[in-house]
Amino acid sequence: MLAIQGLRKQYPGESDPALNGINLTIKQGELVAVLGRSGAGKSTLIRCINRLVTPDQGSIQWNDRSVTGTTEKELRKLRGEIGMIFQHFHLLPRLSVLTNVLVGQFASMPLWRSVTWSFTSKQKEEAMEALRQVGLESLARRRVEELSGGQQQRVAIARVMMQRPKLLLGDEPVSSLDPVTAVKVLDLVKVLHREQGMTVLLNLHDVSLAKRYAGRLIGLAKGGIVFDGPPEELTEEALTRIYPQDEPQLTEQEMKIDEHANR
Repeated sequence: MLAIQGLRKQYPGESDPALNGINLTIKQGELVAVLGRSGAGKSTLIRCINRLVTPDQGSIQWNDRSVTGTTEKELRKLRGEIGMIFQHFHLLPRLSVLTNVLVGQFASMPLWRSVTWSFTSKQKEEAMEALRQVGLESLARRRVEELSGGQQQRVAIARVMMQRPKLLLGDEPVSSLDPVTAVKVLDLVKVLHREQGMTVLLNLHDVSLAKRYAGRLIGLAKGGIVFDGPPEELTEEALTRIYPQDEPQLTEQEMKIDEHANR
C-alpha cells in the first residue's frame, strides 16, 4: 500500500506550492490515473513518491516503509521495488536495446557489477525475455537512437520489467506518442498490471485514456486533490474542477512549476 499524508512541496521563488497538503492512499494492485492541467502538481507528486523530488513536508510510506524518512542506502533498496516510466524515455541512445534493458537490474546488483557493467548470462536471458514480452526481441542489438518513439517506450517498459517492481509510476508516459502508439503502450502496461499484480500510478493528459485504463482517477488542481473516484463518477462538474474553464492558458507561474517538476 502507498500512503501519503500532508505532502507539500514549494519550489524556490514561487509564491504558491506545487503540492499543498496531499493526502492519498492507494491499495495494493490498484491502477490509478492522475489528471490535471500542466502545473497542477502531477509530475511533482509522482517524483516525490520515489524521491526524485524531495518534499518539504509530509510523509510517504510504501508497504509500511518510509520513503521520506529513509537513508540513501535504504532509498536505493526501495527504488528497486518502484519502477518509473518517463515521458522522454530516459534511455541511453548510443547503447543497444539489450543493454538498456539490462540497466533495469542495477538496483539489485552489487555495486561493483553496476560500476563495471558486468551482467550475468542469466540476466541477459531475462532481458531477452522482457524484450520478447514487449515484441522487440528482434531489435535487441540495435542502438536505441535508431528506434521510433513507441519502440523506445517499449524498451523503457522492458527495462522496468527487469526490476520486477511492485509499484509502477508513469510520468506522462504516452504524451509524446501518437494516439495509436499510446494505446499500444497502455495496453502493455495494463497486461503487466493484471499478470504481475503490481500497483500502477500514471499521470495522463488524455481523459479518455485515463477512463479507459484506470479503475480510479485522481484529479489535481493547484496542488490539491479536487476529485478522487471511479471513472464513471467523473462528471462534467468534476472535470470543471480539474480543468477550470476560466483558466484556459498556463500562467507564467504554472509554467515555471511545470518546468521545475520535469527537470
